[in-house]
Amino acid sequence: MNFKLPNYLKYLFKVYFIGIGIFFLLRCVSFFLNWNLVQAIPEDIRSASLVHSFLLGIRFDTIISTYLLALPFLLLFINDLFFDNKKPLITLTKHLVLALYLIAFIIAVIDIPYFNHFNYRLTTAALMWVESPVFVVKMVVQEYSYWIFIALLIVLVYTFAKGMKRLSNTSFTKNQAINKGLKSLFFLVTAFLLFIGLRGRTDFDKSPLGPPDAYFSDYSITNQMSLNPVFTFLKSALDYKKRHNGDIGLMNDEQAITLSQQFLNREGNEYSPIAKEVIPDSSYPNQPNVVLVMMEGHSAKMMAVNGNEDGCSPFLDSLLKESLYFKHIYSAGIHTHNGILGILNAYPALFERHALKQLPIQRFNNLPRVLKNHGYNNIYFSNHDLEFDNVGGFLTENGFEQLISDRIYPKEKQLSTLGVPDDYMFEFSIPYLNELEKKNKPFLATYMTTSNHIPYHFPENYKRRYESRQLDAFAYADWSLKKFIQMAQKQTWYENTIFVFVADHGWAINPTYDLALSHSHIPLIFYSPKYIPEPKLDTNMGGQIDVFPTLMGLLKLPYVNNTLGLDLLKEHRPYIYFNSDNKIGVIDQKHLYIYRKDGPESFHEYFNSENIIDSFKAKADSMRNYAFAQMQVANYLIRNNKVGKED
Repeated sequence: MNFKLPNYLKYLFKVYFIGIGIFFLLRCVSFFLNWNLVQAIPEDIRSASLVHSFLLGIRFDTIISTYLLALPFLLLFINDLFFDNKKPLITLTKHLVLALYLIAFIIAVIDIPYFNHFNYRLTTAALMWVESPVFVVKMVVQEYSYWIFIALLIVLVYTFAKGMKRLSNTSFTKNQAINKGLKSLFFLVTAFLLFIGLRGRTDFDKSPLGPPDAYFSDYSITNQMSLNPVFTFLKSALDYKKRHNGDIGLMNDEQAITLSQQFLNREGNEYSPIAKEVIPDSSYPNQPNVVLVMMEGHSAKMMAVNGNEDGCSPFLDSLLKESLYFKHIYSAGIHTHNGILGILNAYPALFERHALKQLPIQRFNNLPRVLKNHGYNNIYFSNHDLEFDNVGGFLTENGFEQLISDRIYPKEKQLSTLGVPDDYMFEFSIPYLNELEKKNKPFLATYMTTSNHIPYHFPENYKRRYESRQLDAFAYADWSLKKFIQMAQKQTWYENTIFVFVADHGWAINPTYDLALSHSHIPLIFYSPKYIPEPKLDTNMGGQIDVFPTLMGLLKLPYVNNTLGLDLLKEHRPYIYFNSDNKIGVIDQKHLYIYRKDGPESFHEYFNSENIIDSFKAKADSMRNYAFAQMQVANYLIRNNKVGKED
């Protein structure tokens, strides 16, 4: 009896090993680019952790490879058994294999810079920008540091396509005389191997290999690198409908409302279960203006007050000496749209959901609308296109009367797809604010900066100070803020203005956990020589969602607080919670609790990577309930259109 392996099986096994090899090499690239995180692993366990990560990675790679090869295997078996290896079906299958693997490798290469930026493997969260493909492509192409990944992708696609063509041409040249019984046996054995490959493990008493199995150590880099990015992307895609179809399902609505009323000290009203009428005990005879600057990517970790020695934020560091500074503030999420929603509307991020794109657009009882009802004129400045992330549409429906963007700036001043540099936007805005002052009404001027975001481009009037373009972008953004305040000080409206500086999110800088604290820890600064004459450092816990209520307290204006935010000068939080797409962090001044939708929960004394949840179960439960209840209530209000009444 001839036990010679059929040609199509030889072909598929060769494809499998080639694919595993390429996934292995791409994992090596990711490890190399994040070697600073690898070095944080103690030397006595580093080698063992890396070996474990790579071996586990091969298992996740095998799961994806078997999914990619399952249909080609079935087609080639049918062709071999019933059609005597007809060429058209072989050709079709070869092209299918090529297409599937190229898609997988494209995802894997995209994941490399994605992981560097977000500190977790690629998920469908990356698709939130799919509606603006030209904008995104320009942003990537205009950032020089990404060219190496584009080159890697081109070389990989070309080499793999050429190699697959050669393999295909040499794999089906000879006809084989194998009887149908033996062919069926080969099919059954290979199908069984595919089944094991799809499960990722041989132990049938356990569930298939999944994301929780990747968390084998206390070190995020080895855990994350063991995952295959195609696996994480497809896993998140399969969960997409559940995540975006109404209820986030963290807890029962009624339970969440009851707990949130306790946490926020709210009784609610006939319209909303958490609404609270706020009436100040005094008011100003001449209402202050508000200038709110939402700073792109301004991590608190980059400031000297938090121990940074790079010296790239000298202006903001100096401003703290004459401001109200909140040291323990965390962003709602890790994307700009999370920041806009959190700062202006005082609503938390809800996993990967994009509230600004929700249709119909809901009208929140937010900062611009409340101030508008108190007689304020509102204006919003952006460096670039306001159609990106649907920011323009959302803001128009939520209280802003005038939006200034790339459509108005001179074309020659726009350095990239992100529009004009920060200092030019600030300079351009001064005449607008002067015109608003002439109307004898207070104004709210809101800015969203972008120069501290790729692609990094610097105007000619800025002198670079660092070899790192990333550090220079941060320093340039700080320089622009200084220039703005210097210009503002010359204006008649300056004295009667409260300036607010807060970041939309931070950076993932040498993270200890897969949820990077530096990506969410941000500065919050209130500056006004008239209204805040003495500097103050506030060390209580807070978040972006508290900016609106805290500012309303400083303005001494009555309003209905139908948000998840608190006035940090009058109210206290035991913890603050924040999102990193598929993860939730809850933090106080000593401990960090992490909830992972696709992994185990953990509890840490930061910045210690050891998971000590078994020793702090009561506190972990308290932190979890605090976050879950308020996120669930936010979701309840949005689902039931109770975020604000019509004007």
